Amino acid sequence: MIAPAASVVIPAFNAARTIAASVGSALAQSMRDVEVIVVDDGSTDGTADAVDRIADSRVRLVSQANRGLPAARNAGIGASRGTYIAFLDSDDLLLPDFLKCGLEALTARVNPGFAYTDAYVLDEANARLRQSSAMAPFDPPVPPPEGNQEFLAALIRINFVYVSTIVPRNVLDAVGQFNEARTSCEDYDLWLRIMAAGYEPAWFSGRHAVYRLHPGQMTRNVTQMARNLAAVYDELPLEAMPTVRHRELLLKRRRRARMEARVVAPIRRVVPERAMLLLRSRKNRWYGALPAEVAEAFGGVAVGSAVAGCPQTHD
Repeated sequence: MIAPAASVVIPAFNAARTIAASVGSALAQSMRDVEVIVVDDGSTDGTADAVDRIADSRVRLVSQANRGLPAARNAGIGASRGTYIAFLDSDDLLLPDFLKCGLEALTARVNPGFAYTDAYVLDEANARLRQSSAMAPFDPPVPPPEGNQEFLAALIRINFVYVSTIVPRNVLDAVGQFNEARTSCEDYDLWLRIMAAGYEPAWFSGRHAVYRLHPGQMTRNVTQMARNLAAVYDELPLEAMPTVRHRELLLKRRRRARMEARVVAPIRRVVPERAMLLLRSRKNRWYGALPAEVAEAFGGVAVGSAVAGCPQTHD
């Protein structure tokens, strides 16, 4: 069997309501040479049945007992056959040119590590798109720094890479997969390890995904998030840093992350993923009409209706 150019890995836990739309957006890519691997991570709500109803031979389902998000992504990587591996969360969506633009960005690099972009934010509370992007609260550099060393320095300061990335398989073979000990920040950990290994970033401008905010979203404990972030910095080896400046920056981030972990330790409340940063961002403004690329991808109807089902397929 000929391996596809790209594999889209979708970890899913109790995602029966949104998984068909997410899979559909991956199948609707303008680049057709793709497979979709859905990893059902011990769901109890019929997620596997929802995937089984998708009549497309490019979709494969992997089922496992609940092991957490990083382990589900790793299981998807292990089951995939593509030269490039893209990551998509089970409640998010890809625009049709995500893979095409991402692979063009990767092949333009001599030693590519990952390709990344930004995303629209769909707020299901009012079925509207926010004008600010998913990564706007992180102040991503646009355009990003050229070259590995400047990009690594910027990334050590804060994670501005949206989770839906495309990574060459040989890079994952070299640096390893997601750290299954992390209950959050596992994506940031991987991006840092890839950059610390000397690979080049590949940015493709615009917003090529849709990040969905909804009432049933996975939540995380503030304390765990702070501890995971501190662990990411602690486990990134100083000797892997290319210059003295990078080592000093990493030490500074370690000290700050440890302090923040101590400060939030008494806080025993649960907050939505990204919620604090989104609340700190500029006052929400909404698109009056869908951006043309979103309207074309999802049928030009109201956002709430458009994302409830699968996107239109592209011939």
